[in-house]
Amino acid sequence: MMHTSASMQVIRTTAQRPLAESMPGADVPGLLAAVDLGSNSFRLLIGRVDRTGLGEQIRPIDALKEPVRLAAGLGPDGSLDAAARQRGLESLARFGERLRSFAPDAVRVVATSTLRVATNAHDFIESGEAALGFPISVISGREEARLIYLGAAHELALDGQDRLVIDIGGGSTECIIGRNYESQLLESAGVGCVTLTSRYFGDGAIDRKRMRNARYAAREVFAPYANMYRKHGWTYAVGTSGTAKALTQFAMQCGDTELNIGHLETLAAVLAKAGHADLVRIDGLKADRRPVIAGGVATMLAAFDEFGIESIRYCPGALRQGALYDMLGRSAGDDMRRITVSRMAEGYGVDIAHARNTAASALALFDAMAGSLPAEDRGACANLIEWAAHLAEIGLSISHDAYHKHSAYIVHHADMPGFSRNEQDVLSRLVLGHTGGLRKLRALVHDEREWMMILCLRIATILHRHRDEDTTALPQVSRDGARVRIRWPESWRRSHPLTHASLQAEIAAWADAGSVIPFATHAA
Repeated sequence: MMHTSASMQVIRTTAQRPLAESMPGADVPGLLAAVDLGSNSFRLLIGRVDRTGLGEQIRPIDALKEPVRLAAGLGPDGSLDAAARQRGLESLARFGERLRSFAPDAVRVVATSTLRVATNAHDFIESGEAALGFPISVISGREEARLIYLGAAHELALDGQDRLVIDIGGGSTECIIGRNYESQLLESAGVGCVTLTSRYFGDGAIDRKRMRNARYAAREVFAPYANMYRKHGWTYAVGTSGTAKALTQFAMQCGDTELNIGHLETLAAVLAKAGHADLVRIDGLKADRRPVIAGGVATMLAAFDEFGIESIRYCPGALRQGALYDMLGRSAGDDMRRITVSRMAEGYGVDIAHARNTAASALALFDAMAGSLPAEDRGACANLIEWAAHLAEIGLSISHDAYHKHSAYIVHHADMPGFSRNEQDVLSRLVLGHTGGLRKLRALVHDEREWMMILCLRIATILHRHRDEDTTALPQVSRDGARVRIRWPESWRRSHPLTHASLQAEIAAWADAGSVIPFATHAA
């Protein structure tokens, strides 16, 4: 092994910005778009960012809605049938035409309950991304609840009061208590208007017995959360999304501004008297809402029963608006993902100074290797590297032995506000791979950029083993085709025998990992 006499790169690591600190953002493009792939409907919302005396606000300028009823296509085996997939892809192709002129960072696409559970969701998402032209992020139920509340909060007064938000979707119902812009309790219950309709009113028939059974089934789903919510309490309740809107419109026809249990009982009786969804005639009820109205009424009745709701008002802000404001926050430096990582690192007692130092070195190494990547991809990778460095040692709170496995498990399974399911999966693999054997990653990592990020984190982890350096000398790292070159001077090798031996072992480990690694390290 040869060693060059060239100077090593030196990076200062003590003045890194705090992880949760807001970064100055560039001017936000004039338009932002959010796509909500719900279990009942696919929706597109385009908003213009207006700067006002009260801060940046989003003014909606265009909206599209298509009743895809994706959840209705879930079969007994948990897979989406061909008809539902086709409806979804055709809708996404139409949305894609509308979004054709948008930059990638101006569009956020979120998928919810049905694509969280469908066994063939990956195939649909892959085709859907091709049809739409933008990546699709599957979000957890609690992340969906967080975004729903964020959207509702921007439509409600900043009154300092606790409010309960109920969002009945096609496959799940999100229940949130929050104050102003901050959510305090977040839950996603696995019941919605489409799934409950399919189970109890699948043939379209509606009667009192079916309505009663559906109502009790939904109550069972809400019951585990209801006591905690009742104990916390709230001043008033609001409903968001299509079911709440349709039911509140019925209440308004009765001369009231808010929906109460009497309206719901009356509506349930009207549906039972009609006897079939096709025969339901309610002023203002749209045709696309009629097939799932019975499930929606039963779900709302159950929510009133379990949470002790007296009345509910409609709020037009929901998931789409929340996704837009979340994007706006990311561009301004107020990224919920960064806040989440900071809170987790602090909560698990991570050595923050060491994490910052490791992150700074890993980022410098990645910059040296990733020059050919588009700027957008480099930025996304840089975020993941920084966050992985801060979460790499949270497993030490469980055990020192194999701590990286504990860290990866926590990252994979934790509720992490702001993160999509895919981002969380990648982050857990980076944490798992930052130390230890490489062979465990063979079946997990298939993306060359992930391997590059793992390599940089591993080298940085070796370089910062002492944990006491204000400045750290980095080896010169470059990439030539499929080979990564690592160079260090002879003088450094003599003064750092432990680190040098560890780097040699690291190079041997990558060589031993075999052809599954798409590039090889090389010491010169």
